[in-house]
Amino acid sequence: MGERIDDGQKPTQPATARRWFSGQVRALLITVLVVLAVLVAAVPWYLSSPGMMPRIVARLVPDLRADVQFDTVRIGWLGPIRLDGIRVVPHDGSRPPLVIRHVGMSNGFAGILLSGGDLGRVRVEGLEVDVMFNDRRQSNLRDLFAEAPAAAAGPMNTTTAGPRRSLIGMQLEVDDARVRIAGPWAATAWSSDPIDIRATLGPSATGRYSEWRIDPVQLLDHARLEPPVAKSVLAYVAPVLADATRTGGEFSLRLNGASLPVGDPAAGTLAGILSMHAVDLGPGPLAIKTIQELPLRLPPPPTVRIADESNIDFRLGDRRIWHTGLELGLPLKQPGQRLDIHSSGSVGLDDDRSEEHTSELQSR
Repeated sequence: MGERIDDGQKPTQPATARRWFSGQVRALLITVLVVLAVLVAAVPWYLSSPGMMPRIVARLVPDLRADVQFDTVRIGWLGPIRLDGIRVVPHDGSRPPLVIRHVGMSNGFAGILLSGGDLGRVRVEGLEVDVMFNDRRQSNLRDLFAEAPAAAAGPMNTTTAGPRRSLIGMQLEVDDARVRIAGPWAATAWSSDPIDIRATLGPSATGRYSEWRIDPVQLLDHARLEPPVAKSVLAYVAPVLADATRTGGEFSLRLNGASLPVGDPAAGTLAGILSMHAVDLGPGPLAIKTIQELPLRLPPPPTVRIADESNIDFRLGDRRIWHTGLELGLPLKQPGQRLDIHSSGSVGLDDDRSEEHTSELQSR
C-alpha cells in the first residue's frame, strides 16, 4: 500500500523567512525615523552655530557690504528665537554703524517655515545707530550696500536695481533706540533721546515688491539743534540749515507715516512735521542768496531767526523731499521789527539738488 501524506501539515521555513524579513523592515524603518528625528531636532542647533546665522543674513541681503556678527543665537522649533550681541561690521574695517543688544522673535523655526517666512513679532532692544557724514552729506549707511554701475550718488539711494521682494516678513517693535550723528561740521557728535518705532515688513499693495510701513511716531521732542544733525538729516527738510555757519535752539520731529520699498527707499513715500523752537542760525550761502534776491535789497544780517514754533511740513515723493511752512525772520532797521520770509521747496535724494521757492514776504 502507498504511503499516506498528511495534508494538514504545512512547511515552516517560508513563514520563518517572512517573519525575519518583516522584522528587518521594521527595524530599518525605525532606524530611518530615529535618524530623521535626530536630524530634524538638530536643525535649530545647526542654525544656532556661530557661523551659520551670518551666512543666512548674507543670503537674505546679498548686496550688504558688511558682516553681521552675533554673540549668541538661540533657535527652537516651537519656542521664540533669541539673538544677542549683534554687530554690523563693514568690510572696510570701519566702525560698526549698527549695534543691537537683543532681538527676540515670537515665531519659532517651525512657525517661520509654515508661514512662508513670517518672523512674527520682532522686538529690538538696545539699538544704537552710528551715522557718519562726509562733507558731501553722504553717510556711512549708504556705503553699506553695493551699487549698480549706474547708481546715483544720493545718500538715501542704496541701489538702483529697484524695489524687490523680501523673503521674510515681520511686525517690528523698536524700543529706546539711540542715534548718533557725526560729520565734519563739528568736533562732537549729536546724540538723540530714546526713540520708539513700530513698523511692518510685508508685500506692497501691488504685491510686486515688499515694503516697510512705519507707523506715525513722535521721533524727537525739543531736542538740541546742533550742527551734525542740522547739516545732515534736517537739511533735507529745511535746506537753509545745510550751509548755516552756526545753529542754536531746539527742534521736534514727528513722522506721520511712511511706506518705503525694500531695495529702493527713495522711491517710497513719507510725511511728517519738523517743528522749530526759537532757532537762530548764521546765514550761509543759500540764505544770503535768498536775502539778496529780495526787492528791499537788505544786507545779510549776522543772525537769522526761524519763526518761533514754526512747523515745517515735509513729505517724500518723486525721489525728492518737499517742504512747506519754512519761515525766516530778518531784522529791520526799526527796533522790534522784522521781515518774515515764507518759503517752500524740495531737495533731490539722488542728485542732492535743492530747489527753494520764496512764496511770501511779510513785515511785522
